[in-house]
Amino acid sequence: MSRRLSKGAALAALVALMIPIAPADAGPTLQRRARVAASYLTAQQNEDGSFPGFSPLGSTADAVTSLVAVRRGPSSIEAALDYLEAHVAEAETLGQKAKLVLAAVAGGRDPRDFGGQNLVQPLLDSEQESGQYGAPTPDDPFDGEVTDHVLVMLALAATPEADPSSNSISWLVSAQCGDGGWQHTGPQADNENRHCFTGNADEDFFRSDTNTTSLAVQAIAAHPEATGPLANNPFRFFRNIRDPRKNGWGYSWDLRLTDTNSTALVIQAYVAYGRALPDGAMKALKSLQHRLCGDAASAGGFAYTWEPRQGGGYRKGAPDAGATIAAIPGLLKRAFPIEFAEVTKPAPGISGC
Repeated sequence: MSRRLSKGAALAALVALMIPIAPADAGPTLQRRARVAASYLTAQQNEDGSFPGFSPLGSTADAVTSLVAVRRGPSSIEAALDYLEAHVAEAETLGQKAKLVLAAVAGGRDPRDFGGQNLVQPLLDSEQESGQYGAPTPDDPFDGEVTDHVLVMLALAATPEADPSSNSISWLVSAQCGDGGWQHTGPQADNENRHCFTGNADEDFFRSDTNTTSLAVQAIAAHPEATGPLANNPFRFFRNIRDPRKNGWGYSWDLRLTDTNSTALVIQAYVAYGRALPDGAMKALKSLQHRLCGDAASAGGFAYTWEPRQGGGYRKGAPDAGATIAAIPGLLKRAFPIEFAEVTKPAPGISGC
């Protein structure tokens, strides 16, 4: 056979060389992963419209924002919002009310008339002279947490004509721990070290953590008066607390094993400030997702974290609704607050492997 190619064969070979070949490990796009995660999530919804989780109100509100972010599941979104409106009176803390506002805004409902209540005014009225939203009281010493404060800031930033105050951002910056992070409960106390920890785990349950810090960074970035980088750099905190084993983030210094919720939130913090993601961050999040095909009861769902394997090493845990809710904005690289979007498309079906 002649070694010389015909003109047609030569042209075909040239065209083949010009076509880019996707890397073998490219895998599904982040958008595809988020959409299949939405399929898993909508399958977990309860008949009353709520979603399972630590708090029915909080989990359901978070599920609304995640489904709006991925633009999938309109019937699930409406059922969840109906549930929240029906149970709005059960929202007692500022943080819960703020989450309902975030869900209402994302889902296109009026947070000033949500289930017959104005959820925005109590948030505005909670501001102290210091700029803090909420404050500890003799009846409720845990009121006035940093987490509630940043959720209120995000909710007000999302609501038209209800921007968070100038003092609110000043108070939050002053509440930062010495290591650049924030703790769930309150500002750093005189008897706490740079991690906002007394050193006695029996009396101090909280120290600077990734979740509160990420929400704080997003609240500052969403504030209309946000300026440049913070003097006490929270991104240095994220670098120092990162899990060296799985390259993601756990909750705090004593819980550093990568989990979905913390890793997704940290990714959102980087996005909010326009920072490039650290190498391996998205891979760490994707690695906790179950495969996107096969069993509809697990396909696309995210494990909360890794579990020790007999004989050594780790394996991902079972799919979890709360972790999947948290993962979706991280996959999409969408920071809080999630803006309203009209959602018309259902979540995709699950195919066999």
